[in-house]
Amino acid sequence: MKSLVLVFVFALVLIESEGIEDWLSHELYPCIKCLCHARSGCWIRQNCARYSIDFNYWKTAGSVVANLDDLPNDKNSYESCMKDENCIVGTIIQFTEKFGRIDCNCDGKFDCKDRLAIHLLKGPNCEQPTFGRTYARRFNECASAVGVSTMLSKEGDDSCTAPEAV
Repeated sequence: MKSLVLVFVFALVLIESEGIEDWLSHELYPCIKCLCHARSGCWIRQNCARYSIDFNYWKTAGSVVANLDDLPNDKNSYESCMKDENCIVGTIIQFTEKFGRIDCNCDGKFDCKDRLAIHLLKGPNCEQPTFGRTYARRFNECASAVGVSTMLSKEGDDSCTAPEAV
């Protein structure tokens, strides 16, 4: 009987360990905070989601879920995710990694500025991104506070052609 109880407890521990990923502790969280602040003008990730994460974006990102019982590709699961900061952050991280490490602004590295371009332009066609002064100002306010590299209102130059994703 003790063996059966131990097996049951072990099985529960295994199931729980396969839970929802903690995206708020992810190394990219500071970047995502700045990306969302640039997009929405506020610090609340739910506003970022409202302005820039539609159902297709969420599905492309892999249908990140807020709860273990949510179904992938389900409209209710999408709506649940868009109310959950952890799920929103996970969706943005997954989406900006979906296409590979694209150096959108041709500065020789894949960083938060490239993620912003991929997020705003909804995919890999992000060459020579023009963010505008408002997005750049908002992004840089946040970037200076959290240690992310700042950006120009137009990144790259006329000769910039983003390489294929690596």
